[in-house]
Amino acid sequence: MTDKTVLLEKKLSQAISARKALEEAKKTQVTMLCDFASKLSFGCRGQDVALDNQLAKFRSALSKGTELEQLTPVIENAIAQLKQQETIYESNERALKGHIQGAGKQLQKLKGLPDDTRRKLRYLLDHELGNIKANVDYVPLLDKLLQFYMQTLQAKAGPEFSSSTNNPELAVELLALTNELVFEEDVSEQIKQIKHNLSSDDSVDSLLANAVSIIRIFAKSIARERQSAQGFLVSLNQTLEELHKSIVETTNQSKSVNQEVSALNKRIEEKITKLNVQTQQATSISELKLLVDNELKELSKDLIERENIERKDKETLLNSFDKINDRINVLESKVTNYKKRLNEQKFKSLLDGLTKLPNRAAFDDRYNQEFHLFEVHNGDVTLVVIDVDHFKSINDKYGHSAGDKTLQVIARALKKSIRKADFIARYGGEEFVLLMPGMPLSEAKAPLEKIRATVKAIPFRFKEKEVQITISLGATQLKSGDTTLTAFDRADNALYDAKNSGRDRLCLRE
Repeated sequence: MTDKTVLLEKKLSQAISARKALEEAKKTQVTMLCDFASKLSFGCRGQDVALDNQLAKFRSALSKGTELEQLTPVIENAIAQLKQQETIYESNERALKGHIQGAGKQLQKLKGLPDDTRRKLRYLLDHELGNIKANVDYVPLLDKLLQFYMQTLQAKAGPEFSSSTNNPELAVELLALTNELVFEEDVSEQIKQIKHNLSSDDSVDSLLANAVSIIRIFAKSIARERQSAQGFLVSLNQTLEELHKSIVETTNQSKSVNQEVSALNKRIEEKITKLNVQTQQATSISELKLLVDNELKELSKDLIERENIERKDKETLLNSFDKINDRINVLESKVTNYKKRLNEQKFKSLLDGLTKLPNRAAFDDRYNQEFHLFEVHNGDVTLVVIDVDHFKSINDKYGHSAGDKTLQVIARALKKSIRKADFIARYGGEEFVLLMPGMPLSEAKAPLEKIRATVKAIPFRFKEKEVQITISLGATQLKSGDTTLTAFDRADNALYDAKNSGRDRLCLRE
């Protein structure tokens, strides 16, 4: 075999190795895209059950390394579900528009509607409602509609509903509701003002105004969350479609290039084989030289053509992956921010707005977990119900703001007085609940008495007057045959024992 033939075979081997390296790089990049698509699909969980199922199938197919032909219908089904979600949002938007229109028309039918209000209402229904461009635009319309209802109510109200009429029970209920709800930080000053208004003025007009203010805050919050979720779904839908399109194009391109390269390789191999045969059959040096020169020229053309094909293929792939990577980086940032927001909302939904302790929903979840562990391992778990003594009198004598401050101070004291393994939550009103895993009732008495003494020693001061606040505690231990309800009732009965025997004490029930 001549030196040129050896050189050709060496170049051929190098070209095949380069092609394999390129295919490995493509495989790595496609794997990276598949991993990201799988993680991205998690960001959409909880929006719709059918969509969750389709995305779960999509993730399962990716993890198994399913071929594109089998993966395509899964992706198409997921895209169809995402488009269906868009349709649902559009349907909800139409329904909201219909509800506003219906409410407005009902209001128009009422007798005694002020002329100015009737005129503004007609303009809202005939013009403003038709100019809506996004869900968030409905918020000011709802605000106006509520104002029209209030104006109508005030115009039609009799003397018994005048501003001098007070309703302290409703004021207390609204204030308690405001304390229970969780709001965003950007409306904290508004909520603070609403609480102040409810504490200082319990007239019907004031209660209506503050109730409407709370509704407005919630309407804005709901519109903001809906817009955020819709925007995220649209981004996810677009990315999945682009990913699907990119994978299909890349695969088709690879198949086409592979076919061209395979044909060239086959042609080169045939020429090398032919050259070997012809060199052995050559009868003279001049004939051999001419033969080799002609064949080498043809082989060189084939090799150059193959290098050009692979170079263009590599450039196309790199450009395609660069664009996709840019899109992925932007969307990955969106996913991270959206997940962070969801986690913050989940955390806030389990947090009591006033005391910053876990709320009743959080307690129910933890209580069920501890009860399950108790049933499995039969460990020691003490359950404690805590109530602030004479709390109503604090509200009556010093105002609801004093009552709120009292609960906040007591909550901080309780949180500092328990072990890291313990779980304290605000159950509702002036009542708290405490779970003490790994603590038998016989050993719980001393730390619980210490908690009672700690609260009693807090120096409360209202209107320049020193006031001593105490708590009563009822405790029990989970035992065989219990349900979550019977155990809690037993602790609650122990609390009643403490209340009925003079308050400011701890009572235990086996």
